[in-house]
Amino acid sequence: MEYKIAVKGGTFEAKLSKKITFSDLDGFREMVKRMVDSGSNSHIVDLADVEFIDSAGLGMLLLARDEISKKSSSLILKSPRGQVQRMLHVARFELKFDIDNNQGPDPE
Repeated sequence: MEYKIAVKGGTFEAKLSKKITFSDLDGFREMVKRMVDSGSNSHIVDLADVEFIDSAGLGMLLLARDEISKKSSSLILKSPRGQVQRMLHVARFELKFDIDNNQGPDPE
């Protein structure tokens, strides 16, 4: 897993890419710590560039939700695609998260 972060107007956004698996746990925890420490009220995890997520990756998203909710902040999962979108659906994450399925503008 790779990620890039940006804070804009009180919103912390983490754009993830590649795969989210158990081997990414340490990096993911560091990202969540940065999210919590940012003091932002709104957090976005952009999944548009994530190609694969396993059950451990789903667990890590739950970890992020739990840590952020301790600070009374919101967490949105943005633009899941393909296998990631299917995994979120099978795990019924729409009941646990706000999921923004907007894929953005079409490339020209």
